[in-house]
Amino acid sequence: MKLSTKARYAVTAMFDLAHNSKDGSPVSISQISARQGITIDYLEQILNKLRRAELVESVRGPAGGYLLAKKPQKIKIGDIVRATEGPIALVDCITDKSLCGKSGCCSTRGLWNKLSRKVSDLLDSTTLKDICEEL
Repeated sequence: MKLSTKARYAVTAMFDLAHNSKDGSPVSISQISARQGITIDYLEQILNKLRRAELVESVRGPAGGYLLAKKPQKIKIGDIVRATEGPIALVDCITDKSLCGKSGCCSTRGLWNKLSRKVSDLLDSTTLKDICEEL
């Protein structure tokens, strides 16, 4: 199982915002891009998803950029992953049984469901502040 690049970069961008906007001023997308090695185009896509999920706010103008919409201790890593990827599930049939013809008699669906819940629980119990403190 791999987490997508989009989800990993979203967490990285959120970390950058938490770490670099401590005085309350917006962080420019070009600064995040340079520090984190993420192209500006890809970062714009990610930040737009995070903005729609109300995890970041955008500020227009010459001194504009992005800010966290909430304090780092209020932002769960699970929310960041869901904003970019959708539901956290190891297999598609966990979120939509109709995607698998065997979902009614599948011997392993329960296992994948439990594992998906554990991954989700871990991501939901870890905040952006927790990651910032791990430095």
